[in-house]
Amino acid sequence: MFIVAVIGSKSSGKTTLVETLVKQLTKEGYNVATVKHIPEKDFSIDTEGKDTWRHAKAGAKKVISIAPNEVAIIHKVKTEKLTLEDIVQHCQEADVVILEGFRKLVGTQPNVFKIITVKNLEEAIEASKTFKPIIAFSGTAAQSLPKDKLNYPVVDALNEAERLVSLVKEKMARTGRKPSEGFELYINGKKVPLKPFVQRIMKSSILAMASNLKGVEVSSDDYVFVKIKKWEFS
Repeated sequence: MFIVAVIGSKSSGKTTLVETLVKQLTKEGYNVATVKHIPEKDFSIDTEGKDTWRHAKAGAKKVISIAPNEVAIIHKVKTEKLTLEDIVQHCQEADVVILEGFRKLVGTQPNVFKIITVKNLEEAIEASKTFKPIIAFSGTAAQSLPKDKLNYPVVDALNEAERLVSLVKEKMARTGRKPSEGFELYINGKKVPLKPFVQRIMKSSILAMASNLKGVEVSSDDYVFVKIKKWEFS
């Protein structure tokens, strides 16, 4: 998968840039996953007193909640020693993974491209010495940064969204990553690589069969999950 890390100081525009990337890449057919680093020590996505919180409090290491419009999975684990591989393994279905934060983890890792959000020129100069490889600089200071003093493009994410995504796609092209056809095949938990043509054939065949079932309405935009269990003979 292709990994982009959006790195920057607090209130430098990281989340706004992530939103821009997600909207543009999704619009172009890419399957995007995001991972947000939350440094607050006692933070929890769960709410104290809720049933899921009570499940974890009782000792459950994994709590899954299923609502009409989402599935949430909470793993109760210590995260200090998580590696990049540990984190992105939860995004196996994605074409692109966008990390927000994780500056210490990704640092100069060559397989993680960075977009740096900054509040001033000094932050940009310091970041250019610290992080590699860098795609571009952006953030709240994007409009005021002197472009001749940096060796990387400076992009205003709010007003130059297409240019920003174009720079990302240039890097993606070098890795051979293209938009997903919206079909993936897993056998015993392992993803089977399929060429786009094969993906399209298998996807259209399954959707055609499903749409002919009584009471079933399905379109190419719907999420369809097919599970085949192993047959056992006595």
